[in-house]
Amino acid sequence: MKKQKRRFLYFLVCSGGLAVILLGAIFGNLMLRDQAANAHPSRQNAGMQGMPTGINPMQPMPGMAAKMGNNGAMGPLPCLNSAAPPLCYSPQQLRQAYGVTALLNAGITGKGRIITIIDAFQSPTIRTDLQLFDKVFGLKDPQLNIITPFGLTPFNAKDPNQTGFAGEISLDVEWAHAMAPDATIDLVLANVKNETIQGQLSALLQAINFAVVNNMGSVISMSFGVGETCLSMNFIHNAHQTFKKARAQHQTLFASAGDSGAAVIQCQNGQPVTLDQGSNFPASDPLVTSVGGTKLLASPAGNYMSEMAWNESQRGAGATGGGVSKIFPQPAFQKNIIQSNTRAISDIAIDADPLTGVPVVTSSLKPGQTLIIPVGGTSIGAPVAAGMVALLDQAAGGKRLGFLNSGLYRLSQNTTAYGKAFHDVKTGNNTFVFQAGNGQVVTIPGFKAVAGWDPPTGLGSPDTFNMSKLLPQFIKADDGADL
Repeated sequence: MKKQKRRFLYFLVCSGGLAVILLGAIFGNLMLRDQAANAHPSRQNAGMQGMPTGINPMQPMPGMAAKMGNNGAMGPLPCLNSAAPPLCYSPQQLRQAYGVTALLNAGITGKGRIITIIDAFQSPTIRTDLQLFDKVFGLKDPQLNIITPFGLTPFNAKDPNQTGFAGEISLDVEWAHAMAPDATIDLVLANVKNETIQGQLSALLQAINFAVVNNMGSVISMSFGVGETCLSMNFIHNAHQTFKKARAQHQTLFASAGDSGAAVIQCQNGQPVTLDQGSNFPASDPLVTSVGGTKLLASPAGNYMSEMAWNESQRGAGATGGGVSKIFPQPAFQKNIIQSNTRAISDIAIDADPLTGVPVVTSSLKPGQTLIIPVGGTSIGAPVAAGMVALLDQAAGGKRLGFLNSGLYRLSQNTTAYGKAFHDVKTGNNTFVFQAGNGQVVTIPGFKAVAGWDPPTGLGSPDTFNMSKLLPQFIKADDGADL
């Protein structure tokens, strides 16, 4: 494929590639937009003229995509057969790498569990996309419930925000299902009527609140976020109250950490003004388990080999989020473990590098074409982790594990348990390098991955089989009650 020079320019999507809300999926190597070419992000509060104000989190990379037929046949997708990056992992390979296969072989498949996925707008082709995904990878179709309690936004294929979310929906549904093949998927769609930061987040929070009030599912996946300073304290307070109710019901919450490294959008009066160190909400809420990203290397059989913090920002493909909150004080579960006065993220990590990503089937990014596309971004992590927890809940006898953070950090202090339940990621960083619209190369200093906890990868990536045996021992009934 012919190489093109691309600017990063505030590409913070939905946890990954947009200027406002982050959804965190990056398709192919990332086709970064030049739509904000007049923006001059820097640490000096530079202006953001020309920055897009709606969600356009992802675009396909035609040179890395394959077309599919309605019978599930597809053209060559070289990344599935590659032994070195750029590559992409099948469900079977990612399961093996993260210890899911052993649970599936033991009959722990997510049966009887419900995974709730929160997204916005819609994907009118999600049912057929999921069926084609299952045909390609030999999976059986799950029960998929599409729930639209506040109405459904008519699909506009010319709206990049809508097509971006449509791709995100495909990623979230297909990969939560890939981890927990017998779990029911409840897809709750927010009806966005105002495509401002507050409008989008308000619609998403409304959908989250509906899922919590109705106690839908034992685990909730949220592949979106935005810099904390872009939200009012009243908004964050209301969201936190919803998360408190979820904790009381033993619902597990996951959110993507972000795809712009240690940098997040900073706002004044609700308007984006610059990029600087920070963390994204809702990942920064201590009642949410934040998922950072790695570059995973596994054998052709999927056997785990190594991981490092994901950082391809110098190539224009983003980096894992991770940093400290400017709002939430340090929670008890991080005391004596992390040197910070405030809440720090990430908590765990999952593969996110587009060069070691996962394939997604979607028919809504390019209407009239069904594509299978390699994807990266930390929004892989939220639905994958949600699928893993559906398995953990089933393995625990159908008991909801619920709020995880206290148990995860408690487990990390037991050397033997930690070495079995986690892959400790010790290399890489999330320093964010990008080219501003004026051509200036800007660097936002980040954090290094080290032994034990670190901002880019948290406690590390899970070995799900061992986690199923160990984590319940470290969870207490009143965990999180003080938050």
